[in-house]
Parts: sequence; C-alpha cells; structure tokens
Amino acid sequence: MKSFKRISLLITLCLASVSFSQKRTEDFSISFPDKKLEKSYYKTITLIDNRIDTTSLGIVQKGAFNTKARVVPTTHLSDQFQKLLDHINGDNTEDGNIVIYLKQLYFAETTGAFSEHGYCYFQAFLFAKNDDGTYSYLDKIDQVIDHSSMDVTKATMKKGSEMVSDFISRNISKKAGTIHQYSFADLKNFDSIEKQKFSLYNSQELKDGVYKDYEAFRDQQPEKAITNVKFYGKAPKIIKIYETIDGKEKELKKDGHYAIVYKGEPYIYTSADDLFAKAEKRDGDYYFTGKVKSTAKTGNVMLASAFFGIIGGLIASGPVSTPFELKIDYLNGGFIPIREVKN
Repeated sequence: MKSFKRISLLITLCLASVSFSQKRTEDFSISFPDKKLEKSYYKTITLIDNRIDTTSLGIVQKGAFNTKARVVPTTHLSDQFQKLLDHINGDNTEDGNIVIYLKQLYFAETTGAFSEHGYCYFQAFLFAKNDDGTYSYLDKIDQVIDHSSMDVTKATMKKGSEMVSDFISRNISKKAGTIHQYSFADLKNFDSIEKQKFSLYNSQELKDGVYKDYEAFRDQQPEKAITNVKFYGKAPKIIKIYETIDGKEKELKKDGHYAIVYKGEPYIYTSADDLFAKAEKRDGDYYFTGKVKSTAKTGNVMLASAFFGIIGGLIASGPVSTPFELKIDYLNGGFIPIREVKN
C-alpha cells in the first residue's frame, strides 16, 4: 500500500509539473530608443496582425532544465507599437497615420552541447495614410536574428525588441511614394495583392524544367529542361530527375535545386527527404508535405518556430524527423510548417 501511495504521489507531482510547464509564459516588451526624432510625420500607428499564430510570440527555454515557456506579451502589441511611436516622436511631429502589417514576430531557441541559440524572426510591411484616405507602401522587413550564448533568452528578446524598434524609428521620418495606392481593405488582404506580382501565383500554367532557387521558381524562369523523372513508388514524390544530352539520358543532382515542374505540376525539394514533393495550390498559396527536423515533438512548438525554414538548414539540426504540411512563403521561398501530418 505504501508503495502504491508513493507511485501515486510521484504521478501527481509529474502531472503537476507538466501542467505548470504548459502554462509557463514569458513577457515581451518593445524597447524604447534613447533619443527622440527631430522630425516625424506620423502620430498614430494601426496594427494589422496577420501572423499564423496570434496567441503567442513563440517559445523560449527557462531555468536550469530548459522548461518551455510561451512568449505572451502582457501588453497587447497594438498598444506597444503606439507607445513606441509616442516615445520616439519629438516636438516636431505631424498628425499622420501609419499601418504595420505584421506577418511574423516569433522567438525560438535550440540547445546544443555547449551553448544555446536564440532566434527572432520579424516580417512586416509599413504603409502611410495619404490625405485622400488611401494608403501607400512605406517599407518592409524580412529579417532573422541569431544569437548564441550559454543563456540566450534575455539577450535574444532584447535584440528582437531593438529590431522592431529600429524598423519603426527609421521609417517615421520619411514620406511614402504615391505610385501605388491601397484602401484599408486592400491592406487587410495585402498578401493576396502582392502575390499577383509573381508569375508563380498568377500564371494559368507553370513552365516545365528545373529551378535553381526560389526567385527563378517565383518568376517562372527554369534553368534547364528535364525529360524524365522517377517517382517513389505510387507516391507523388520524385526521387530522380533526368535531362537528355546528345540523345542520352543523364541523371541530374537533386540537391542545389529549389523545385522542378514536371508535366505542369510543381514539386519542391526537401533536404530532409532528399526528394521533390508535389505541391498543391490552395487558396492562393502552395502547400506540400515534407519532413522537417526538430527537437520538438508537437505541432504547437513547430508553429511557434515557423521561421526555421526561412533561414535554411537550421531546422535540420535536431534529431527528430517529422512530416508536416508546409506552405511556401511567397516573399522568400521559406517553408512555413502549418500542421503535423499523422501517418
């Protein structure tokens, strides 16, 4: 009976520990620069939050046992952006309005043998309101911070905060051009509008061939033709690609290429699988299933760490190979994990 009670107590303590770690959070606040601007055209800032996961800003590791903690700001981001603008603005500030269209703002950490890596990924557009009520493009950012040390959480969050602050600071002292004007409804749908600039998203048919990088794929400019492929059984996965030279079929190396189009269908190369996986266009984006490597075992952690695919190779550092539904980031060709695919 005593043994049973001890086991029950141990189980209770373990469950309490798991519950505590699941609820553990870390605050995030945008830091203020030391100096005010001599001139600013904008007094108010409006946030359009288009992040995939708006419940947190990623996951960091806390304490000696690297317990996972969700980054959840106690002050709403929209209020933080406005307070930042209020702090930056000096006496010479006009009564203008800017809009920040936020696509990504995530923190994540990985632990190695002797150090930790902290990452912050920030992706956003800025727009300025015109006198006629329309909006014009001001600037964009698509940047990753990589910081390494024995304890990276505070340093990474500080650097990430400064990156956000600097982006706002360097743009409010300039006016936007008025070549392209958008309504506020357009801004809410800006990704759909922006994608139409690229052949990959606005063409009725894709060009067959091999594409060395995302830019070539996006602009539909294949590097060379392919004449044959070999599929992985009956699965929509290509494991070998061939070109024909002087009447003879020659196998091409798969790695070093971003994608291929074969018989009008796109296939994306994933290094974890060493093959081309078939992509499907759905709701204006391209999705495919591929393996990504991570120490995380749950879709929630992967979702919070969505930027891993953007900076290439990083996600392949972990020992666990997990199939995910992935979406191509139209801005840079990165792979955004959407959900874990159960076998």
